[in-house]
Amino acid sequence: MFDALSKQESSPLFRLATERPKLVAEVSRRAFNDVVRASRGASGAGLEYVLNDAAYQEIARLQKERGVEEEVRSSGWWRHMSRKLATMPEPKKREILWSLVESYADDVAGRFNPWVYKVATGALPIGLSFLFKAQDLPRVAAMPTRLGELSEALSHVRDLTQRVVLQGDLATLRVLAKKGTLVFVPTHSSNMDSILVGWALYEAGLPPVTYGAGKNLFTNPLMSFFMQNLGAYKVDRRLQHRLYKDVLKTYSQVLIERGYHSLFFPGGTRSRSNAVEQHLKLGLLGTALSGYIHNLMRDPQARPVYIVPLTINYNLVLEADSLIQDHFRREGKGRYLLENDEFNQLSAITRFVMNTMKMDSTTILRFGQPLDPFGNQVRVDGESYDSRGRRVERIDYVRSARSGEVIEDLARDRQYTRFAGERIAQAFLEHTVLMPTQVVSWVLFDLLQRRFPSWDVYRLVRFGAEEILPWEEVHQAVEDALARLKLLERAGRVQLSPFLHEAAPDRVVYEGLEYLRMYHVPEVVKSWADGVMLQKLEVIYFYGNRVRPFEEAMRALP
Repeated sequence: MFDALSKQESSPLFRLATERPKLVAEVSRRAFNDVVRASRGASGAGLEYVLNDAAYQEIARLQKERGVEEEVRSSGWWRHMSRKLATMPEPKKREILWSLVESYADDVAGRFNPWVYKVATGALPIGLSFLFKAQDLPRVAAMPTRLGELSEALSHVRDLTQRVVLQGDLATLRVLAKKGTLVFVPTHSSNMDSILVGWALYEAGLPPVTYGAGKNLFTNPLMSFFMQNLGAYKVDRRLQHRLYKDVLKTYSQVLIERGYHSLFFPGGTRSRSNAVEQHLKLGLLGTALSGYIHNLMRDPQARPVYIVPLTINYNLVLEADSLIQDHFRREGKGRYLLENDEFNQLSAITRFVMNTMKMDSTTILRFGQPLDPFGNQVRVDGESYDSRGRRVERIDYVRSARSGEVIEDLARDRQYTRFAGERIAQAFLEHTVLMPTQVVSWVLFDLLQRRFPSWDVYRLVRFGAEEILPWEEVHQAVEDALARLKLLERAGRVQLSPFLHEAAPDRVVYEGLEYLRMYHVPEVVKSWADGVMLQKLEVIYFYGNRVRPFEEAMRALP
């Protein structure tokens, strides 16, 4: 129907519109049967315990929260149901369980509209170009009258390669997309991440993916329209009871079993501190393995599943102020749910757009080497290889030692997923691309810590503002940091942006400070004749956190 999409229409995501009812039914059936089966062997009250646990947690949550997200069940419904549980017959409990599971599955399940995809993929490069390429604005503002001039202007707007850079072995990923099912696992810094990844996959000639997105993002009418029709499924992070999590995991597993290329953020949510995620949530990651095993049990030649680490590297983060404040609240043992951050504030987005357009290069997306669900490296031939470079048979990992048949083993599979998670965390570090703002921020905060060695981070943030660091000290420290980071890069332990390679240290200092002043209000730093005045220390700490995983190795170098 759409000639422009002919190369991607073979992607499984184009089947989602017709398969959605079957997906919801399959997820509901499986989740229901799993809960019933588990409750039979429970020492407690079986289904009564499952329903009561969900009711208890939902009633407590709804007493504290009054968000704009739609609720699957009201607080009154949960109270009424919980009061009846003790005397409720077993068939009625099953009826309620089925109703809940089906409602959750329908609430979670995504949608895909090829027409919306065509519009989005056509408009997204233009929108992102406005975001990342300031010099094209005059071309569009001039409103060319002739068709040729308009086409030329838009062609310049569409060119994002100078502002959003894709790195990694994309040719291998294109080959693997035909051989198996890709599961992308990116770092997560901003609500802009899924938008950028969507463009990156399209630009790289990779298939569109289905992905989980926070349910709060669906409250924005415009965002909701596109996300609802581009394969995104809802993840309600407010719901913590096991029944909901089981439905969510089952949905992810069924998608992978049916060959849907997928994406999820293994950090679980945006990195509040901006540190590279190392403590990953393994629940959804485990569905890549369980989905693969289920397919192997039906067909020993089942399509493989490939996990692709991906780092998203910004100079500036739209929600930096709110994220670091939330991090400090959490570290202080206080509970804070971020409901209205910069991503929901038009003025902040406008300020971010107008300032990021001035940068030379704002974002780098770097794809790492693909892995199998057991943590082995995968090459372009689609086969798996261990740490010594020896080819391994994936199916042997899940055979029974007694019968030789493919079986599920929860303890064994958890261990495999744990190892795969460790490999992803390692890949996150190795493929982190450091940017000028991050290196300069790390240097500034490190110099401040040396000035007050007995103060912890919280005391520094509270009382260290308006300290002035001499220019000579800052320039020397940046030069030394860059020299050490380049040695680490040669060892394959981190990546540096092209700017950090090409620019002299003095230029890096200038650019890093300029970027820090561009967007945040009030200014993060101020330039004085005798040095740099530090102002918003929490933001400086936020950006510097991207370098902190490497500081021990940096200081160990001669």
